[in-house]
Amino acid sequence: MKKSLSALTVVGITAASLVALAPTASASGCVSTWLRSPGTTTNGAMVATKADSPCHDLNVSWSQAAPGAQFSQYMGMYRKSSSVGWQPGSRGYVQMENGYHDINNSYFALVTDLTPGTQFTVISRNPGDQVTIVH
Repeated sequence: MKKSLSALTVVGITAASLVALAPTASASGCVSTWLRSPGTTTNGAMVATKADSPCHDLNVSWSQAAPGAQFSQYMGMYRKSSSVGWQPGSRGYVQMENGYHDINNSYFALVTDLTPGTQFTVISRNPGDQVTIVH
């Protein structure tokens, strides 16, 4: 009986370890960019460029709301060139709690199918919110 329990424990720990590693493995070759939001406007926004990577979406892998808040709402914005205005991601604002997020969960994708070389930013309901975007 003890041997069976020990074997099950080892199998359970091994399986849990593999599950914990899955998000990292799927992000192989993707780029991470940290951004601070100016609030609900793109004025003064930190701008990044979509990398030429196997990741096609802008996925939030970490978020931190302004001090004192446990969550915020974030929206991805993009533009094809600097002469074209900012376009909102089709999802609009997405509410997220502070902390790390599974980039394999489509809930955390702010913009999908973004072409490499496209400029992007993230705005939020509160100035000073921060995110890390995997792209």
